Amino acid sequence: MDSRLYRVAKSGNVFVLRQLLNENPRLLTKLTPQGNTPLHIAVQFGHKGVVVEIYKRCGSLLTRLNSSGDSPLHVAARCGHLSTIDFLVREVLSAERISAENGETGKFDMLRQGNKVNNTVLHEAVRNGNMSVVQLLLRVDPKLACFENYAGESPLFLAAREGKKDILNQILISAPSSAHGGSESQTALHAAVIERHSDITEILLREKPHLITEADHHGRTPLYYAAFLGDCKAVGRLLELDKSIAYAFDKNGHSPLHVAAMYGHANVIKRIIHSCPDSGELLDLNGRSVLHFAVLSGEMKVVRCVLEVAELQCLVNQADNGGNTPLHLAAIERQTRILRWLIWDERVDHRARNENGPVSI
Repeated sequence: MDSRLYRVAKSGNVFVLRQLLNENPRLLTKLTPQGNTPLHIAVQFGHKGVVVEIYKRCGSLLTRLNSSGDSPLHVAARCGHLSTIDFLVREVLSAERISAENGETGKFDMLRQGNKVNNTVLHEAVRNGNMSVVQLLLRVDPKLACFENYAGESPLFLAAREGKKDILNQILISAPSSAHGGSESQTALHAAVIERHSDITEILLREKPHLITEADHHGRTPLYYAAFLGDCKAVGRLLELDKSIAYAFDKNGHSPLHVAAMYGHANVIKRIIHSCPDSGELLDLNGRSVLHFAVLSGEMKVVRCVLEVAELQCLVNQADNGGNTPLHLAAIERQTRILRWLIWDERVDHRARNENGPVSI
């Protein structure tokens, strides 16, 4: 691209721009190394006068894509220059109206066009936190909230993940039936829980309560991740609304209790047992309980918790599919502190046998 034209687009000097283009109109056909047209560059810097002048001279630039598949609209939404994108959106709508009148519906459907990762202009506006642009786009086309990119990410998911509460609320108000999917088959609620955005979690539980039971491609619900993170408050809130999720296993056969034990979150275990007293009976694919997991992970705090909780007393001598009690596993894994603690507990059966015989201490 001609360096003079680039500098003019950056400075916003419309008078100099006109001089340049009057002298050499072909400058508008030149591209940057990444395939950006003069309109892409003008939009990036947000000088509406320059954008208008370039567009009026070569309107076809609005449909030109750079090497990332971005149209000038994508760039405008990403940069958040409201007056610029407002002008471009109006031109797109005008072109679509003329196209429809000529029986060419969809020819100028630029607003919904995805770039190389299938992000629409709304994805770009949400990702970059441009609230005014989000409002404009949703006012013009609420169905933009229903599109997901190639990673499966919806605008609602991006807003939840990034903690953009105002934008998330705007999407829910403008498009109640908006898509809610995210990467790895997660939902916006997964994202809110994982990122510990408690305010957004509350909004989603109110507006889209069905998301509480949806699992990602690992088979993990939002409760699973709350337990994994040790977020006792989120665990409690989710269980208040639906206790059945405490009994859901992921594809590895792990329940929220198992993962809480694995990562040492004793308070989460107590909270789950308080809501679902019989969930302590859940076993993984190897027949292992929450106490087995605590022993294998060396989580002394969780072992003590399990031994103290009345509802979990049945686990003290529970054998897994190989006949291993928690005492066996403590000895096999050389968890010395846990082994001593179990030996001192008079409820523990020192004579319990696994496939190889009694515990060797």
